[in-house]
Amino acid sequence: MVASTGFRWLGVAGTELTADDQTLIIDPYFTRISMLRSLFGRIEPDHELIAEKVRRGDFVLITHPHFDHLMDVPDVVHNTGATALGSANACRLLAVLGVDEERIRKTEVGAKLSLKDFEVEVFRSQHMWTPGFSPGPLSPDLKPPLKAREYRMDDNYSFLISIGGYRLLTDPGDNPAGSPPADILFVFPYRDDAYYRSLLPRVRPKTVIPTHWDDFFRPLSKPLRPLIQPPKWPLISLRRINITAFGHRIERIYPETKVFVPEIFHTYDIAELIRS
Repeated sequence: MVASTGFRWLGVAGTELTADDQTLIIDPYFTRISMLRSLFGRIEPDHELIAEKVRRGDFVLITHPHFDHLMDVPDVVHNTGATALGSANACRLLAVLGVDEERIRKTEVGAKLSLKDFEVEVFRSQHMWTPGFSPGPLSPDLKPPLKAREYRMDDNYSFLISIGGYRLLTDPGDNPAGSPPADILFVFPYRDDAYYRSLLPRVRPKTVIPTHWDDFFRPLSKPLRPLIQPPKWPLISLRRINITAFGHRIERIYPETKVFVPEIFHTYDIAELIRS
């Protein structure tokens, strides 16, 4: 029986969940390389910053192996002794980056994982189209430090995590069909109303938590600011995500839920997030 559960938003898509003294981390990313570095040259993690932000961990789940989801995982595994779980590409990248084989575990859509007090189901997630970062096989001759585009995606996952009687679902991707019910839904806040009208009645969340809305090219030494809203053809406009407006949209579309915007690195009680 789990006595206490906790949640901490780590910035970008990073999430930390605790069940008593056990810790599960999803997509930790703190290094926040500049946009220029993501396009040119090779990239390396900020070892000191990662060690400062994550001090314990038992498991690390990787939704997909783009650099802003995987690059800092080897340090987290090395520092905490955690086991990392992800797709075939994610596993190979971790090995190339020096993670011991016994700390790497491949998973796939449909898997049901018992990770101590965390029960995890793996669902397919559809990644938005991102120029220069399309899915495909990894290069056969990867040598670290890698280029950002060498963190190439194959599969993209959504995780349903059961912990202490609560169900939490990571972002289901651009196609919400098949999304399971959950108490808390972590979702990216830059899709249109039709998407949320389809998603929310399927998941029926009590609480919606937006993630991956902050500018992950801006270092943590500076205040957070929202990402540029992904442009939609043919109406192309450059404006930052309005996280307050997103909350109003969700509560208008699905009044049965509430939107909660966490402070970065602040720990919250999961039961309170659902009840409040």
